[in-house]
Amino acid sequence: MARNTAEEQEIQRLIRLAADSRIEIRGKVAHLRHQLDVPSRVRGSLGSHPSAWMFGSMATGLFASALFRRRPPKTKKKSKLAAALVGLTLTAVKPAAKIWLADRAKLWLAGGPGPRPLPRDPT
Repeated sequence: MARNTAEEQEIQRLIRLAADSRIEIRGKVAHLRHQLDVPSRVRGSLGSHPSAWMFGSMATGLFASALFRRRPPKTKKKSKLAAALVGLTLTAVKPAAKIWLADRAKLWLAGGPGPRPLPRDPT
């Protein structure tokens, strides 16, 4: 009978050990399921930290818009400067050219010196 009680105690110890192991395994499985359940984790994070998600999404949007934005083609500064100089020159010359042409037209119409049409040959 002494052997019977020692075996009984060993069996009880093994039963408790198996029950403790099952409890520990259940906890680890529940933790693993929670880690793998991404939609639930995202919902929980959104609920507990909404401002962090808002600022993160704004930062991501700004970064993506800067990354994928079309940049205008680079232009040569010389051509820009040359075009500006030509435009400035034409703007400055335009009034003087109008005055000169008006004077030449008055002289021509009055019969003064200046270019005249060639006389026609009467033959």
